[in-house]
Amino acid sequence: MTKQPEDWLDDVPGDDIEDEDDEIIWVSKSEIKRDAEELKQLGAEMVELGKNALDKIPLDQDLRDAIELAQKIKKEGRRRQLQLI
Repeated sequence: MTKQPEDWLDDVPGDDIEDEDDEIIWVSKSEIKRDAEELKQLGAEMVELGKNALDKIPLDQDLRDAIELAQKIKKEGRRRQLQLI
């Protein structure tokens, strides 16, 4: 006798174990946009900091380079650079 598609699920190992970590958390598009805006604002604030203040913050070298570049460039280029940060 061949197995029906419903029976295939019975053969999945570990399927009977309930794990709270496997729960899918749904996030709304608006919440994602708010989080992105907050990160963008944080980046803008970091660009406004002086070199001494930046040296006190542990940053990835790529992020530090992007911040230093944003401090050197003007208007429209700065806006694009802030989005990168």
